[in-house]
Formats: sequence, structure tokens, C-alpha cells
Amino acid sequence: MTSSSKFAARCITSAIAFAALTAVTAPAADANSALAPHAASRVTLEFVKNAKDPSDSVLRVYDGKEIVNTFRAGSGLGTAADHSKGKLTEEGALHRNDCAVRKGWLPNGTYKPTSFEINRNGAIKGYAIGLPNRACHTGKNVRSALFIHSEMTKDGKQGPPKGRDSSERWEGPQDYKSEGCIKLHPDHIAWLFSHMNRHGRATSVTVR
Repeated sequence: MTSSSKFAARCITSAIAFAALTAVTAPAADANSALAPHAASRVTLEFVKNAKDPSDSVLRVYDGKEIVNTFRAGSGLGTAADHSKGKLTEEGALHRNDCAVRKGWLPNGTYKPTSFEINRNGAIKGYAIGLPNRACHTGKNVRSALFIHSEMTKDGKQGPPKGRDSSERWEGPQDYKSEGCIKLHPDHIAWLFSHMNRHGRATSVTVR
């Protein structure tokens, strides 16, 4: 997210699970229950960080050991602009620090998704996959309110332009930036949910 208004729309808690992706309904606002893995699902996700440009990292979608799709994705506020000639600026180092709350990318490790939503209607809207809290590499801070999401309305559509930036509208590559969540292009997260509808929800998200 690229402005103070979008920072206000950061990853927040209160996620909702649905029982089966083949029969999805809009989640209840007050639900907060973890999901059991889909018995037949072989779908897993892998997020691979790009230290030179965190906003140009990669999310891979697996079916078993086979990669079925790869998308550009981002986590944290880092970009190529804060990494020049092999050296990081002070801000750049912070953006690549998983202990930097609301600035750095999310910690490495394997996450078990806690929720899958198609009509989320909080600060984050539309498609969203909830991830559990995770301590950073030093254990100093716990990163919380983590999601895989995009920028759209609660109905999965693109909202109208609102000044320079809107959390309900994808304006361009700058929208891969986040406060720690994994960000995808709207078309790509829609594809991911469609794929999970057919093959089962993702049972894990590996970050490295």
C-alpha cells in the first residue's frame, strides 16, 4: 500500500473460515475460526522473497510437487529504489527486516492458512487468505494480522478512482507494497481462488 490512507487499510484480524470452497458464502463478520485441511487437497503455496526488490517477489502455486502457476507478489514496503548497487538504504534495510512491524516483509517459515474469504468487508476487502501470527527471526516481535490479499471492493471488483490511491482499486506495481501481508494482483488472486475451488484450498504457505 502506498499512502497513509492505504496504510490505514493494513492487514487486520477477525478472519472467517468457510467449510468448503465449493459452497462458499459471504463470511460472518464476527467469526474467527481456523480451518481444517481439505482431505483431498494437494494445493500448497510458496512465497519466495526478492531481496533486490521485495515488491517483485514470487508466489508459486503447487499441486503436489508440480508448479501450476507463478505470480508476481510483494510483502513489506521495500522496492528496487531502496536497493542500489548492492547497498541498502536505511529504510531499505528496515523494509527487509521481518521484525519491522508494519514495514518489513513477513517472517520465513511454513504457515497453515486460518481462513479463506471471497467477500471480506473490512479494511481488506474481497478475496483474502488469513495467515497465523509468526514471531520474527529474533523473537523480539510477533507479526500479526497477516493475509494474502489484493486491492478491490468486497465483491471482488475494482472501485472508482479516489485521488492518488485507493485500497479498493489496483493502480499499478506500487500496489504490491504492503505492511507485511503478501499482495497479489486482483486477477491473480481471483485465479488462485478459482483454482482452489476446483482442487481444494491451500494446506500450507511456505515463505523463504
